[in-house]
Amino acid sequence: MSLLRCLPSVLCAMLLATSLLATPGLAQGADANTGRVALVIGNSAYPVAPIGDAASDARAVASVLREGGFDVVTAEEAGGPALQDAIATFASKLRHGVQAVVFYSGHAVQLRNRNFLVPVDARVRSAPEVAQAAVDLDMLLDALIVARPASALVVLDASRDNPWQAEIAGNANAKGLLAIERMETISVMFTAAPGRTVADTGARGNPAVDEWLKAIRTPGLDMTAALARTREAVTRLTRRGQQIWTSSEPHAGLIVTPVARPAQIAQTSRAVIPLPPMESPAARQDAYELAFWESIRASENPAEYRAYLNAYPNGLFAPLARTREQQYAPRPPAVTAAVPPTTPPRQPPQPPASAGTLASARPPAATPPPPAPAAAPAPALPAARTVRDCENCPELALIPPGSFEMGANELYEFEKPVHSVTIRSGYYMGLREVTFEEWDACVDQGGCTHRPNDRNLGRGKRPVTDIHWNDANAYLAWLSTKTGRKYRLPSEAEWEYAARGGATTIYPWGATMVKERANCIGCNDPTRRQAVEVGQYPANGFGLFDMAGNAAEWVADCWSDSYRTTPRDGSAFTAPGCRERVLRGGSFNNDPRYLRSAARFKYEADVRFYTNGFRVVREP
Repeated sequence: MSLLRCLPSVLCAMLLATSLLATPGLAQGADANTGRVALVIGNSAYPVAPIGDAASDARAVASVLREGGFDVVTAEEAGGPALQDAIATFASKLRHGVQAVVFYSGHAVQLRNRNFLVPVDARVRSAPEVAQAAVDLDMLLDALIVARPASALVVLDASRDNPWQAEIAGNANAKGLLAIERMETISVMFTAAPGRTVADTGARGNPAVDEWLKAIRTPGLDMTAALARTREAVTRLTRRGQQIWTSSEPHAGLIVTPVARPAQIAQTSRAVIPLPPMESPAARQDAYELAFWESIRASENPAEYRAYLNAYPNGLFAPLARTREQQYAPRPPAVTAAVPPTTPPRQPPQPPASAGTLASARPPAATPPPPAPAAAPAPALPAARTVRDCENCPELALIPPGSFEMGANELYEFEKPVHSVTIRSGYYMGLREVTFEEWDACVDQGGCTHRPNDRNLGRGKRPVTDIHWNDANAYLAWLSTKTGRKYRLPSEAEWEYAARGGATTIYPWGATMVKERANCIGCNDPTRRQAVEVGQYPANGFGLFDMAGNAAEWVADCWSDSYRTTPRDGSAFTAPGCRERVLRGGSFNNDPRYLRSAARFKYEADVRFYTNGFRVVREP
């Protein structure tokens, strides 16, 4: 990298002067070790070659960086002057010893062994136009070099085909970005190998940005490990068709999301005990658990002990918590039916059952049961068999007991083997995914502390997303306390049983993908690439909406690499030291393969992501 390359540019001279003035010998009072600055640029609206997700990806990146404590400079749909202004502002914030992240999503071209970022209003059909209208990447990199950051990463999501590169280079085979030489403490990441491009469209599109976002949102994860996760995930998802490239490994210590206090899960009027200073992540986690336990140890509310067990299934006080949960659990009147009493409370009148709908519950023992098949899943319920426990509570549908074949043998090892599961007791499940409206009620009433970003799409009836597993359990603990009912996440078996709705086909509606039955990439014309209001697509056989697509849904289980050792009774699978939990149903950002009733995913329990939400289960 040569500083002389950009000396003719007045802008570059200003950037270098600003960076030089920021060195310790010249900048008085600068904190050389704690600064965190970022530059995020997203250009989508190119008149000739628009890019679908560049601007929205940039907004998502900026949001994560701000949450991590970065001072973020942003530019969206930036023309030449705006792009240069953003780089100049970023350079003015650089100091010796800072941590820095740069993210650019848009078009770029290569010319004379250099890479150029293309503004949305640039005309770059010839070499002179590139030099005049595009922005030399070296301007940005040289400012970083002079500033001497403790650790910096530059992510270039610009390995795309464009209409200018071949004409500019005079070579029909010219494409992609040129490799960047190794720099001390500065790493550059391309979303494809040098000289290669990747499509933004298609069934999967380019998963690199999503996977990198997922990695950097993991609390305490160093950037070296984050890039390794990103590289492995992209290689796997594209079946080695796309390879992440880096100029060097990032310098140690660059962590976007610091280890933070877990979401408060026991939602009562008790104050949380202040935590003493801690010297290690392990000590910090033990202190959080102790503070949680001390806040509920005298409680007689079983929901609070369940909240503790959900957060710390193998915790120091887990055996005592289980004992107290059972001790204080309400004792329902003894009944002989497998589902709630003959006349459930707060249920509207039922319309006549549609053809093919089977009985949803066994009759009481005092009434002789009518003849029925002995071993078959109860495939459907009347749509009106629902309850709602409070004004802002999710509406629930009664799911009957039954047996089904869980899993699939066609695609992935972690979906195997197909095995029989028997759900012996009925349960209530949310008709729809929990919405922003329902979640915000929890926040407004002091039950939840995290108010997720709606990405400027609106809240209301859209499924709440950007929720991690612990967040979901905080909501469920609040809902249990508010209603006096026992709310929880479904087990993975309960979820798949409910999703199938009595069907044995690949999808709840049949053996093949059918347009306009769900919200996903490839499910609609045109593809939406965002969550929509719940209940927009036909319900399944149990009357549940959006069990396929829209938002991916957390379930209670720990991740398992197969079903060989998982329960057959419908209960959740747990494991010591469980860090990864299961997501089901796929999302608006997945293709139809991931909307199959048997499809499953894993995700870190304490990491939020903009596609992930949940729905509730309530015990009778």
